[in-house]
Amino acid sequence: ELLALIAEDPYRKPPPFEKLIGDLAGTYSRRINIQHRLVYQVLEDEQVVKVLRLWSHYD
Repeated sequence: ELLALIAEDPYRKPPPFEKLIGDLAGTYSRRINIQHRLVYQVLEDEQVVKVLRLWSHYD
């Protein structure tokens, strides 16, 4: 469900997303559950949402 949502509109709220900083600058995070996150990057020119991490935190 979350993957379908970001495929349609990666900036849509709810659920809330967080723009990440530091080593992950330029990426976004959405909570899957209390422990796990979906981390993705939006490639505007290619009109692509690239999933970088599922299930893990920011390690």
